[in-house]
Amino acid sequence: MGKRIIFPLRRLGHLSREDFQAYWRNTHAPLVAHHAPTLGIIRYQQVHTLHEARPTSVPCFDGVAELWVDPAKRSTDANAVAAASRELLEDEKKFIDHSASPIWIADEDAMLDGPKTGLRGTAVLRRAKGTSREQFRRHWHDIHAPWALSRPDVWGFVRYIQNHTPANADDNPLALERNAPPAFDGMSEIYRIPSTAPADEVARLRDELLADEPNFMDVDASPVFMGEVHVIIGEP
Repeated sequence: MGKRIIFPLRRLGHLSREDFQAYWRNTHAPLVAHHAPTLGIIRYQQVHTLHEARPTSVPCFDGVAELWVDPAKRSTDANAVAAASRELLEDEKKFIDHSASPIWIADEDAMLDGPKTGLRGTAVLRRAKGTSREQFRRHWHDIHAPWALSRPDVWGFVRYIQNHTPANADDNPLALERNAPPAFDGMSEIYRIPSTAPADEVARLRDELLADEPNFMDVDASPVFMGEVHVIIGEP
C-alpha cells in the first residue's frame, strides 16, 4: 500500500473539456515535469475523461491528476520548494476551477494488481448518508470488492485499485492553499476485459452488485467515468 495524491479536476466555466485537457497536457504537464525534481515527484499521470459511465446529480470531473511524491527526493531548499509550488498553483488557476476540485492524499490498496488494458474506469465515491468513513471503507473493501472480484468471467476485472481517504484528508496543505471542497471518501481505478459469461447471468449478477452500492455509497453523488491515461513522469 502506498500514498497517492488524488486531484479530480473540473474546468473553468469558459473552457470546453477539449480546451481544458489540451492546456493541461501540453502546457501544465511540462511545468510539473520541470519542477518534479525540486518537489520530489516520482510519478505523475493525467486521466482524461472521455465520457460518463453513468449519470449522477453532480457534474462529472473533466479528469484526474495523480501524483506520487518521495519526500526523501524533495529539495532541501525550502525557498525553491515554495517557489515551485507557487508557480504550479498560479498556472492551475488558468484552467482549473479550484472551488469544485477536491484534492487529498489517499492510501492506495491494490485489490487486483493486473495489467492496464484499454481505457480506465474511475469512480470517485461519496459515502452514504449516516455512514462513517470507516464504515464506508470496511464495506467497500471487505464486502463489495471481493464480491466483484469473485467472478472474473462476469466482470472482466484485470486491475482494481482502491484509494482510501484518511480522516484528516481536508487538513492537508494542498487542499487548504486551494480552498478546495471536501475530499471524497474514496476513488477506484478499474481496468476490464469483455465478459465471457452468458448475458442473462451477467445481467442478473450486475443488478445484484449494483443493489449493494447504496449500502455504503451515495450513488447519485459519486461520478463514474471512462478515461484515457497519459503518464507524464514514471513508467507507463
